[in-house]
Amino acid sequence: MNSEFAGEPLRWAGQPSSRMAFWRSAGIWLFAVPWTLFALFWETLSLGGFLGFGGPTGQEWSWFGAFFVLFGLPFVAIGLGMMAAPFWLSRRAARSVWVITARRIALITLGRSRVTVRSILPQAVFAIERTEKADGSGSLKLIFGEGRDSDGDKVERSETLQGIPDVRRVEEIIRRMMEEQTVPAR
Repeated sequence: MNSEFAGEPLRWAGQPSSRMAFWRSAGIWLFAVPWTLFALFWETLSLGGFLGFGGPTGQEWSWFGAFFVLFGLPFVAIGLGMMAAPFWLSRRAARSVWVITARRIALITLGRSRVTVRSILPQAVFAIERTEKADGSGSLKLIFGEGRDSDGDKVERSETLQGIPDVRRVEEIIRRMMEEQTVPAR
């Protein structure tokens, strides 16, 4: 990892808050609980029908029940995925770090068998949005421009650094780096 940033003086490094990542995504969990419960209820009734409990029996009902069992499986999987999302995002935040050097802003994420480094060059950023709490912590949204999604609709291209303890200081570091990159060398 040292070779990744060789010759780039470090200006700031910080880790996203895993607690904040969890609570930011907790809303999906609240939706996922009834979704998953209904999907499991559906699967229980379908499985009962497939096995011949509480209804007409016969070959045609068995295949009909099998169809409903298979139909409900993706809904159970989606529900379990939504319920796992806050825990997965919290773990990902705990394994990530933001690094600001003299040349770039990078997000380093440690996986099981690989390291992912996503770099943002200062000349790519044309606007910064700061969200600050009373204690001075907050987030910075780096805006690169607009793009198009798969439907052709305009979407904002951006990256957000969240859970920064001293958000104004980090914003100043990024703004200074952006100015240094745009001022021609003499």
